[in-house]
Amino acid sequence: MNFRTISIFIISILFLQSCTSSVDQRDIEKYFSKLSDSLQLKSEVNFAKGFDIYKLDNISKIVVKNPEQPNNIIAEYYLVDKQTTKQKFNANNNIIVVPLNRAAVFSGTQLSAIIKIGLLQKVVGVSEADYILDTAIRSLISKGQIKELASNGEFYLETALMVNPEVIFHSPYKANENHPLAKTKITMIPFMDFKETTALGRAEWIKFTAAFFGEKQKADSIFENIVVEYNKYVELAANASTKPTVFSDKFFNDQWYVPGGKSYVANLFKDAGADYVWKADSGVASFPLDYEVVYKKAVNTDFWRIVGSYNDIGTYEFLKSENELYSHFDAFKNKKIIWCDAKATTYFENSPLEPHIVLADLIHCFHPELLSDYKPKYYFLMK
Repeated sequence: MNFRTISIFIISILFLQSCTSSVDQRDIEKYFSKLSDSLQLKSEVNFAKGFDIYKLDNISKIVVKNPEQPNNIIAEYYLVDKQTTKQKFNANNNIIVVPLNRAAVFSGTQLSAIIKIGLLQKVVGVSEADYILDTAIRSLISKGQIKELASNGEFYLETALMVNPEVIFHSPYKANENHPLAKTKITMIPFMDFKETTALGRAEWIKFTAAFFGEKQKADSIFENIVVEYNKYVELAANASTKPTVFSDKFFNDQWYVPGGKSYVANLFKDAGADYVWKADSGVASFPLDYEVVYKKAVNTDFWRIVGSYNDIGTYEFLKSENELYSHFDAFKNKKIIWCDAKATTYFENSPLEPHIVLADLIHCFHPELLSDYKPKYYFLMK
């Protein structure tokens, strides 16, 4: 075999290997799965049940799950950091080039995460603009720099196509529902933070948001600080000499929706050193009860927690005028109602990413001796 023949043979082998390698990499799911299995990758998520992040070289795999049913995978995305990387693989709707430059965001907590990371300039669309309280966002909406893409159950397809965000983050109340704006072919990213049952699990969704904008380090730093502060207050509450009883919410449309015993609210009460009267319930969602059932169980409870709606007034007189039966509870008589003005405090927008502050507020109400000089932000004892 002469030199020319040997050279052709070697070149042929290299060409075949190159083709094989290319074929293996063309399917990003198979490529990632093969490598991740051999490396036994672990998720970078520690508390949230609704998503996982797996990092491999310059690819991040995002798995979105139903927090109430973690085995129910809702969506998977592969985030790549260069357009050239995307071109290595077959066209796939699950491949997203990051960092994103234009995104629409359909919930207050998603907006809060983007603001904390410092990326508000990348938001081009929102929903329910009338309910957004953040002044910076409202200013951008009034200037037309952020467009409203949905309101009161209506979705504005033409506006969405005109704004043309790269993705729309939305909160599906039914895990596998088909969003009306999916008709635009804009990538719809389900954001399931509201179904998390722990405060740290809900706050960890800042990592989810950050992954799409290439801000992993900033989000990790923010979240690590939240964990440290939150656990500090948990340890403080554990030293309380008493554990007062508490119940939550109020009568509405002939039903009293009570947080489940394993819900987000119930877990906050536990961490704040309180004894939730429905803690034995195994549910994570709120469930309806008749007034008489709630009264029988909660009439002698020490504290009553209420998050006021936009039209509520945080006074005992207002509560009694709304429903005279409220005045029969011991927590009402003893002025032990823990009140949150959702509008004034931007509770629904900001508190999920400030669980350490929410916890400190509750401890201040339940155990004032532990935080005597503390100034609450969200929850106050009603006066």
